[in-house]
Amino acid sequence: MEEGIPTIVWMTPILLFINDTEENMSAILEACGQAKVYGIINFGIGLTLRDGDRQFFYRKLDQHFPEMKKRYIKTYGEAYELPVPKEKELMVLVRQMCTAFRIEWRSQYLFDYMHQFEDKLSL
Repeated sequence: MEEGIPTIVWMTPILLFINDTEENMSAILEACGQAKVYGIINFGIGLTLRDGDRQFFYRKLDQHFPEMKKRYIKTYGEAYELPVPKEKELMVLVRQMCTAFRIEWRSQYLFDYMHQFEDKLSL
């Protein structure tokens, strides 16, 4: 922010039953507002688990949140997309807070904005 570098935050993953609370989402969004980020990309609230990633993630759940893997499997089985149960309500919160902080949240506007910088990037 101090250097004038425009920033877009990709707000993912949100871990179901762990950090998918209104309080957590509000804290993330407030920090983004204070940092004056330009936008927040969000294609839904939750996470995706590809084969391989799923096994690694479940090992980490067992390590840090015993019994949580059982809850994930019971709720989502082998699904690739794992939306949080309160996704609709949390998306309303995201839109409201982004609007209040003047943070762009609409994907198409964010991608249009990023394309302005293509010629200036070198990877």
